[in-house]
Amino acid sequence: MYLNNILMCFGRNIDECKPEKNNQKELEDQKIHPKCSQWLQFVAAISACLSVIACGGHLGWTSPALPYLTNPNNEHSITPSQGSWVVSLYTIGSIIGSLLSPFCIDRLGRKYSLLVFVLPQLAGWGLIIVAKSFIILYTARLIAGIAHGGIYNITVIYLAEIADKNIRGALGSFLKMSTNIGTLFVTTLGAYLPYSELNLVSLSVPLLFIVIFSFMPETPYFFLIKNRISDAEKSLMTLRRLKNPEDVKDDILQMKEAVDEGTRNKKNVFKELLRTRGNRRALTIILGLKSTQQFSGHIAVVAYTQEIFAQSGSSLPPDKAVVILGIFQLVAGVAAAALVDRIGRRILMIISGLSSALALIIVGIFFYMKNFLELDVTSISWLPIVALIAYDVMEVFGIGTLPYVLLGELFPTNIKGAAVASGILVGSVFATLVGLSFQAMNTALGIHWTFWIFAICCTFGTLFVYFITPETKGKTLEDIQNELNPRKKLNK
Repeated sequence: MYLNNILMCFGRNIDECKPEKNNQKELEDQKIHPKCSQWLQFVAAISACLSVIACGGHLGWTSPALPYLTNPNNEHSITPSQGSWVVSLYTIGSIIGSLLSPFCIDRLGRKYSLLVFVLPQLAGWGLIIVAKSFIILYTARLIAGIAHGGIYNITVIYLAEIADKNIRGALGSFLKMSTNIGTLFVTTLGAYLPYSELNLVSLSVPLLFIVIFSFMPETPYFFLIKNRISDAEKSLMTLRRLKNPEDVKDDILQMKEAVDEGTRNKKNVFKELLRTRGNRRALTIILGLKSTQQFSGHIAVVAYTQEIFAQSGSSLPPDKAVVILGIFQLVAGVAAAALVDRIGRRILMIISGLSSALALIIVGIFFYMKNFLELDVTSISWLPIVALIAYDVMEVFGIGTLPYVLLGELFPTNIKGAAVASGILVGSVFATLVGLSFQAMNTALGIHWTFWIFAICCTFGTLFVYFITPETKGKTLEDIQNELNPRKKLNK
């Protein structure tokens, strides 16, 4: 429904884009003013996600860059071991960024914190452009990783706090979709441009983000934390394209009560994170989902895609196969954004986890036949490419995307910065372990067992979702807190 309304906006004056009469009752039931327009929420989300696209570019950069950097004919070549550190130092940097971001989120605000953290992203690309040694590359990846950790933390919160509840899942799914766009952008450039030009063009994305996002609004929740009620009203009115403060008064009061309830216990946010049953449950859910997300092996598949395809013996050039993979990821991300507020989070994650596990098992079987049984697999050399495409598509549908949505939904305002940082931090630690251990596991166990271990993690993660993770579709952030803390009801 909301997608149809947004599309209709492009055919006429966008300020006149209003829900049709048959949608008004539904909007009233959802406590959204029937005259509101949500197009600016989409614009703000997309502009914020330009910084995430740049993060996806840094993540995917290793796929076209490592074959060039490890080529002995390259004047400044590096060893495969050094290449592993080029991959992993990025996720190590994101750990640092995750630890730093909570100190900015409630001080500078969501908007200006995001603009601050894009600066090390620019510095990372600049150092890569001038790098002539592995030390400079290490430094560049570490600095860019700091930006990654901060940007993900802040964007998760920004998207959740600017969105009305009927589109919050869709906007939250933009995070993963944007990562895939950035990865596709860089891998496509890598397939057709020289290494030096690839780096120069990639620098343009964070610059574009700064230019566009500077004009976007701050979230109403940040203003409420600072007790700036009139600014919060203006922010919400801007995001909903309303002109009368009375139209948002009830929502502001509800948000204010939730913020006040949380800030009463804000002396130690990390202690508060563990103090209540609801917060402990939310933290357990997020840590479980982030573990599943990373131990499914996605970071290794992204970083070593060309190498994996090269080992398969497929006739399709690895650099072209990577581009095809990225296109399918992008399509899956668009589909996930359209479905998450219709079908729900839980069912998408369950389908995603089981399907991803099956695809990884198939990839493992192929390499088992090729490398261990030494069978002639020439006739099915296409199989790992198809299976990895299926894995990436299904991973985007749920376990790769929706943990970011839930990160922005499950925690009260006063501890959201620390909670999101904890989730991203754990994800970064696990991503570092996967990135560093991928080559070692392939050597010690065989690449087939590496993919089977990833499949086992997907399966256990799916069981975790089924038994523990709640459905948050169609609920306000305040409703979710009431559900997680049944004995602590907010005054309505």
